[in-house]
Amino acid sequence: MPLLAALAVSASLTLGPAASPPAARDPGVLLRGKVVTMNDAGDVWPDAGLWIRSGRIEAVVRAGSPLPAGARSARVVESGGVIYPGLIDLHNHPAHAAYPLMPVGKAYEDRYEWRFYDDAYDRRITYSEFVLASPDYYDLAAELGRYGEYKALAGGTTSLQGADDGLPSSARGCLVRNVETADVGPRRAVSRVDLGRDAREWADLARAQKDGVLVLHLAEGTGERMADEYRAVERSGLVGPRLVAVHGVGLTADQLGDMAARGAGLVWSPLSNFLLYGTTTDVAAAKAAGLDVSLAPDWAPSGSKSVLGELKVADLVNKHRLNGLFTDRELAQAVTRNPARALGWDRRAGRLAAGYVPDLVVLDDRNADPYRNLIEATEENVRLVSVAGDMLYGDEPVMARARATPDVEPAARFPGDRVKVMAGDCPGTDLPPMPLTETRDRLQRALAMDPRFLLDRVGPKPESVRRIRAELARCPGGEPPGELTPPDIQRVLSCRLGLPFEETRLSALTTYEDPEWMNRLVANPNLPAYLKALPDYYRRQ
Repeated sequence: MPLLAALAVSASLTLGPAASPPAARDPGVLLRGKVVTMNDAGDVWPDAGLWIRSGRIEAVVRAGSPLPAGARSARVVESGGVIYPGLIDLHNHPAHAAYPLMPVGKAYEDRYEWRFYDDAYDRRITYSEFVLASPDYYDLAAELGRYGEYKALAGGTTSLQGADDGLPSSARGCLVRNVETADVGPRRAVSRVDLGRDAREWADLARAQKDGVLVLHLAEGTGERMADEYRAVERSGLVGPRLVAVHGVGLTADQLGDMAARGAGLVWSPLSNFLLYGTTTDVAAAKAAGLDVSLAPDWAPSGSKSVLGELKVADLVNKHRLNGLFTDRELAQAVTRNPARALGWDRRAGRLAAGYVPDLVVLDDRNADPYRNLIEATEENVRLVSVAGDMLYGDEPVMARARATPDVEPAARFPGDRVKVMAGDCPGTDLPPMPLTETRDRLQRALAMDPRFLLDRVGPKPESVRRIRAELARCPGGEPPGELTPPDIQRVLSCRLGLPFEETRLSALTTYEDPEWMNRLVANPNLPAYLKALPDYYRRQ
């Protein structure tokens, strides 16, 4: 139903300095729809809107009273859906988003087993990633990072953990917010995968936490060794409000209680836990202790494509394993308010209110309960995604109304000719244009270990050619006498890295476009029977 001509301004919180003169000249956008504030009161306002200007929400407006004077000339955008705070993914490895869900044949004891002692994993992921990212080979680190952000946007994610903050593609102001570089809260996040294996690494962890919020993989697996990891972190003085523990599968109830008492946070990634280890974190003990739990998908090789997908996994676990322990509203908070609070962003993100950042996702209105609507939504139902007020992704007609410039390209297609488009470049940054179509093509050719493509990439780089020739000198047949040829490239990849290992297709942005993802999921021997109902969420109604 269209918004009434007369609107009421909600109670608002104003943060930061007064608007600058340029902001005053820009009337901004009035985005209309059903607004799910995610505030303390749980306010949901049908037929309402957000006045967005200069990178902030100026006001949340409701039907009934006049607009603020500055909003009267704002461009009006009818979203036709339900407006939520943007989803915050507090556990990901976006540089691996190009990889398909990997086949798993057993339940591992912990992450060290498959990372360091599984030859198939090395050839499938570790060596392949090296070849794709290394400047001496395909040199696609920027494309890998960007593809992770594309996939995040397709799932309604506006903030993402795990990016390589040394890459230009992770810079502030480009696509989704990277928590390691975003200036939303008083401190940035500092992410670490490996626990201290020597004094140098322990010193690095201490420095990281001193500099920001430490997002640390902890107790990823089962057995006593995982509980020992927590004891080591606790003895090192790292457990406190600036610690966000990722996974926590092997943490005991007492350890989860200790984390809660010290103000630490926890990130739960149930699908990846089940696929790799056959079990997951004791989130019931975490909740009983009062520990804030955030929900995130981990990574493409063993997790959901996005936070939106992981919500369905959590929903099934909640129904069948936890007996409905979490309410739908609490699951929605686990991808909005809770990660914002864990990062120290809770005064500027994770809800929709005046003074907050205009990071938001608009979904189809398919369920009268707004939290159930979010849980059951799939990528097809994403109507619009905004980061910092920049409308970056969504349905083609909605984006045509919401985005002032026509700089978009098709990103995903659903039945009924429903097309999602994306503004995939980063204006205002030093990054070169990187169209989605070209990014997909480059990544697929590299995943296929295309020798001619590699020659094209290294040809202009004499130092890279020299290194490849040196590697060939250690292979049967030795260094070639003339210029490198495609057979030489095939020989060095096979001899030095055992590649290609298998045929690898680029992981699609959305679950609908990737039937192989669901096939591999349900074939996993570690998956509980009730999680094999996951495809039901994606069947069109």
